[in-house]
Amino acid sequence: MPFPDPPPPAANSTAAAAKAGADIRIHNNPEALSRAAAERVTALCREAGSARGSCHLALAGGSTPRRLYELLAGPPWSQQLPWPALQIYFGDERAVPPEHPDSNYGMARAAWLDRAPLAAGQIHPMLAEPARIAQDAADYAGLLERQLPHNEAGVPVLDLILLGLGPDGHTASLFPGTPVLEERARWVAPVHVEQHDSWRLTLTYPVLEAARQLLFLVAGADKAACIARVLGTPANGELLPVQRIAARGRVEWHLDAAAAGRLAP
Repeated sequence: MPFPDPPPPAANSTAAAAKAGADIRIHNNPEALSRAAAERVTALCREAGSARGSCHLALAGGSTPRRLYELLAGPPWSQQLPWPALQIYFGDERAVPPEHPDSNYGMARAAWLDRAPLAAGQIHPMLAEPARIAQDAADYAGLLERQLPHNEAGVPVLDLILLGLGPDGHTASLFPGTPVLEERARWVAPVHVEQHDSWRLTLTYPVLEAARQLLFLVAGADKAACIARVLGTPANGELLPVQRIAARGRVEWHLDAAAAGRLAP
């Protein structure tokens, strides 16, 4: 049974999550988290399709959402999704070919998209090559500009963005200490992640903040300290990248028990 939707806040900064009362949903294990996420994604896609005739959904990469995508590919969720209304985007991407094992698009395609009744024009992968990374960012920003509705500030609005969280507090490819954290003019930007010696593309804060819904999926004990810092106590000191999001839409955190292990009962 899906959870009821919370009322939309005027602004929902993760830095103030503990004070404001974040929508935190804790699940026993990664499988339970994935099944709850499948229920929520299906419900939110149906809600958007019913309200506006389309659902613009940005996918996350990494290991946690893979099981979610596998579930969405099969019943009962595959029978409930509003397939003709879906438009699929990506929150970030590594500068590797689509066939590379590190490709977010490649993972989503294998787990879900290749098994889904979606036309090619409904799927919008980020294409990222190190030699032309700035142009790739501009191209994807142009796609968002053409495809999406815009808010009063002129920022493209996605209906739902799936996000993860790294132990260092990064989300999408907004990593600590990178210049992209200060980007407010571009919707998509390149970022060089020194610790991985790799280029990536990422949605920037204005696009994350403009989304109608952010849905975080976080699993594993290695995330527990970060989750406790982000959700357990009021922020103090330097903000982690995820804490700098001042979302205007709804925000949900879906955690497994290990990731939530350091939160107070």
